[in-house]
Parts: sequence; C-alpha cells; structure tokens
Amino acid sequence: MTGSRGGPPDAAAQYRAARADAVLADRSDLGRLLIEGADALDLLHRLTTNDILSLRPGEGTAAAFVTGKGRLIDLVTLHRLEDRLLCLTGAHRAAAVAAHIERFTFREAVRVADASGSHGTLGLYGARAEDRAGRLLGSAAAGRPLHHPLAVELGGVRAVLARSFPLGGGGYHLTAEAADLPAMRAAIQEASGGLVEAGPEVVEVMRIEAGLPSPGRELTDDYNPWEARLDDAISLTKGCYVGQEVIARLNTYKKVSKYLVRLSVSGGLPGPGSGLVREGTGAIGTLTSAARVPGEERVAALGYVRDEDVTAGGELDVVDGAGRCRAVILGAAR
Repeated sequence: MTGSRGGPPDAAAQYRAARADAVLADRSDLGRLLIEGADALDLLHRLTTNDILSLRPGEGTAAAFVTGKGRLIDLVTLHRLEDRLLCLTGAHRAAAVAAHIERFTFREAVRVADASGSHGTLGLYGARAEDRAGRLLGSAAAGRPLHHPLAVELGGVRAVLARSFPLGGGGYHLTAEAADLPAMRAAIQEASGGLVEAGPEVVEVMRIEAGLPSPGRELTDDYNPWEARLDDAISLTKGCYVGQEVIARLNTYKKVSKYLVRLSVSGGLPGPGSGLVREGTGAIGTLTSAARVPGEERVAALGYVRDEDVTAGGELDVVDGAGRCRAVILGAAR
C-alpha cells in the first residue's frame, strides 16, 4: 500500500490499515526504565497504585505513580523479567518517573537505569494485531495476558514482548536494544509480508479513540486515577503507598466529581484546554486531546466531564476562545 505518488502510505491509508488489519509503529517515544535490586518490588509496591509485590517473573501490570495528594504523575506498565523489571512510561516521562522513584529511595537496594536511549520499542496495533503476533511469534506470544512479558527472538534479535493497552482493537509492544531495532523491524516486515508502518499522527488518533490518557494531557496533577478511568491500575486491597489515603477516600465516599470521556467533535478542531459547555447548564468540563481522523471529516477527542453529565449520547458545545463547535459523548474512556 503506497501513497498517491508511490511513496509510503499517507496517514489516511495508515489509519485504514490499522482498522482492517494491523500496523507497525516506532514507539521509542515511550520511556524505558530498567529497575533491579533486592528491594525493587517492595519499593515500587509502596510508590504505585497497584499490587507489585505479587508479580512473578513473566507477569506484569499497569500502575500509576501519584503525588501525596493522589494526583497523577504517570501511568506505567511494569513487566517483571527474570532478573529485573522493565517499566514502560508515558511518552518522554522516563526521567520524571525515575526522579520520583529516587526521591523515595533511601537505604533500599534499588537501581534505576534510564534505558530510553539504549533501547527502543516497536508497537503492533490494530484489529488483527493478535493474529499478526501469533503468526510472527507463536500462539503463546499472542495469547499472553495483558502486560505479561515474554522473551522472544525474531530475525536473530532478542526482545521483550508484552501485550499492551489496545489501540485500534489490539496492541503489543516489542522492546529491544536500540541498535537491534532496525533488524527487528526488517524481520517483522519480511515475516509478515509487509505491514503498513504508522506514524505518530495515526498513533495519536488511535490513542484518543481508545480513550488512553497521555502525559501532559489527561495525566497531570489536575487529575486523580479514578477520574482518568485507571481502575485496572488501582488495588484496593494492598497496603499503604504514596497517595493511598486520598485515593481510597475518594472511592469509599464516592467523591469523584468528574470522569474522562471519549468525544466526537464536529465543526472544527478545538485545542486542548477548550471548555465543554452544556446548554442551560454552563461549563461542565475541559477538553484535553483532539485530533482529526485521517481521511475523514470527524474529530476524535477526550475530555473530563463532571460525573452527572457523562451519559453516552450527551451533546455539548466546545468553546475554544471565540470559536465554538459541537461534541457528542461517545462513552467512558477505556
């Protein structure tokens, strides 16, 4: 599949390929931390919202780092390998997450290495991502539970495979040394018969449509994990951790006042920070991300809306400075 002049597929073709089949994407924008040491699991258990102590080699989970006030720092996935943990952070958030871990490291035997430069990540996304992963790496790889890592080899390159949050219907991440990434990409393309490669624009659209929050947009200290719909990244049975009292109280006393929702926007492309307004009610939320779907007229968006207004099908005005367009709530994020 090529563009109109015989070059690489344009964004519209990339998007169609993801919806019909699967696409390959360079996700080296994601942060990569390698965490090791006798106290690594215990420290991460005390710093994140999920149960990390129970992870065995070959298992993984999503977790959020939060402030003492329960506000979001980042959503990460933690993958326990045989001798260390691989932590995939949000885009360009490795340094911030590493600094947060080191801030709470005193006498613990924990070492955090920022591998964002030494390693890279490829994403396999789309409607047939699971089928493609199975054909490339075997049924055991395709059938892995969400976030559980598996050591794989393709084209002589060793990598860590993990099923990721689904984009376009499915998703996998392959993390390897940066120097080996071109060989891995070539091996995937040869074994698959040629996958369309998706650029950042299409990955961003798929992220928004999937309702996956992103650092600097939905994941900021303005919001907490419940508001961002990170229920699967929160354990209500683990012991104390930074921010735990606030997060537990919000859940126990039903104090969550807004939620992240998926939106379809018409009549313009509003910028992040635009107000969400309901006629007769006034301001009810804030738009956080928006992107035009390649090759289509519609705009996909995410925004936080107060809890009494999150019903699917609800119509809103989006106010961006002097401009105004319309939006419909499609449903809860993720």
